[in-house]
Amino acid sequence: MTWAMLFDLEGTLVQTPWEDSEHVLEFRLQTRRKLIELAIPPSMLERIERSTLMRDKASEYVKKNFSKTDAQKFREEMTRFLEEYELDAARNSKLFPETLLTLEELKKQGTKMGLVANTSREAVDIVFQLHGLDKYFDVIITREDVENLKPDPEGILLAIKRLCAKNFIMVGFLVLDFLAAKNANGISIIVKRNPVEEADRQADYFVQSLSEVPSTVQNVMRNGS
Repeated sequence: MTWAMLFDLEGTLVQTPWEDSEHVLEFRLQTRRKLIELAIPPSMLERIERSTLMRDKASEYVKKNFSKTDAQKFREEMTRFLEEYELDAARNSKLFPETLLTLEELKKQGTKMGLVANTSREAVDIVFQLHGLDKYFDVIITREDVENLKPDPEGILLAIKRLCAKNFIMVGFLVLDFLAAKNANGISIIVKRNPVEEADRQADYFVQSLSEVPSTVQNVMRNGS
């Protein structure tokens, strides 16, 4: 079987300000306000907490109800809004201590690797240049490449198509990563670095460090599932 390894970026390979709960809550609040300002009905966003899910829901509404001109204006406004947060997070990112060693080991094994991120290409480029990550990845999928973000499987399906792989393992740290992998009929490994933290018990495998990923991957490939 042809396997591919897919990784999330922020919170998985690098640390960013997004790991601060107050920062996340403020961003969610500002996202909601911005979408309503751009004529998305507040009722469409009720009981949705995550910014990504709000934006996906809003995109569905835009496709059904906006003219082509208004839809383009919506996308441009949201891009400007997101860039401020994304580029700041990228510039202030830090590698997790085990990131490079893990990627090196997987590369030595001849594993095809792809990145599937909900952030922008510019933000990914900044992170890669800061930390020398570009040499590890054969394919990079960012939000500019898809219409629907994770947990939708679109980004994963595009990545494995470009990698010419039949099977994949998605490594992330959020339930969004697990759901995207599940929706694409793949296997997920969720990194939970804090064992005390309440985990979303809905992944195929859990690890507490990226350093555990290569051995977990070998077991998965050996078993074929």
